[in-house]
Amino acid sequence: MTDTRDSKALTTVLIVDDQALLRNSMRNFLQDAFPDCIFLEAADGAGAIEACSTHRPQLVLMDVCLPDANGIELTTRVKSLLSDARVIVMSYKFGEAYVKRALAAGGWAYICKDRLPTDLIPMVADAIGQDPE
Repeated sequence: MTDTRDSKALTTVLIVDDQALLRNSMRNFLQDAFPDCIFLEAADGAGAIEACSTHRPQLVLMDVCLPDANGIELTTRVKSLLSDARVIVMSYKFGEAYVKRALAAGGWAYICKDRLPTDLIPMVADAIGQDPE
């Protein structure tokens, strides 16, 4: 299927998580709320860097625990590639130390995965400057 929308005018969001079911669920959840965005997925750090280099997303949803990288350290690499991109760091772990490390690495925000159903859409809306549908 060919996408006939003007991709240069659309916001691109990259979801980086090693759990395929969670990535797919997040993509479907967000696509319903933001149908005019392009959603990409990566299962590991190498895939995330490749997707960032190739597609230059405006927003990256970054898991902390990846099979080949630490998502907080990877956030620093993403920000060096895409200084204007916003990175929302995600983890099941929550605490002031995690949040501080994520923000110090260049993260725009931190979200506990337990809060994804209630907090993800408003956080993404704020990050990309679009109201959900």
